[in-house]
Amino acid sequence: MKRVSAIVRRLAPVGAASLVLAGMLSACVSHPPRDDYVVFFDRESVNLSPTGEEIIAEAVDAAHKRHISKITVSGSAGKSEDPDVLKKLADARADNVIDVLVKDGIKREDIHKESSVPTAVEDSRVALRRVTVHLGAH
Repeated sequence: MKRVSAIVRRLAPVGAASLVLAGMLSACVSHPPRDDYVVFFDRESVNLSPTGEEIIAEAVDAAHKRHISKITVSGSAGKSEDPDVLKKLADARADNVIDVLVKDGIKREDIHKESSVPTAVEDSRVALRRVTVHLGAH
């Protein structure tokens, strides 16, 4: 690292050398791979937002880079209303996410859909309006 630092100092002005070195060091930091990608929906909606589509694209990119062929999609819609209506809403959300996963390059046969049962921690209206894309089998 001393050698890289010396080269950077010789090739760049003092202020720029610090920026270049900081950028090089930040590239060396590794993060553990992410397995879960969460897409949130508006209340009583099954429509994906542009942000939701970006999150799905990130999941597809990660699955391809890591050579993951099994993906689990879990939909959630809530727990305090008619369970049949909530299940249909959760399934419709999950189906929309699955359609985008397939459009973005994941094989439909590699995707497993399941219902999500909210936990006490997830007892909020926003947390219950989501679909989780899990890379790998559950």
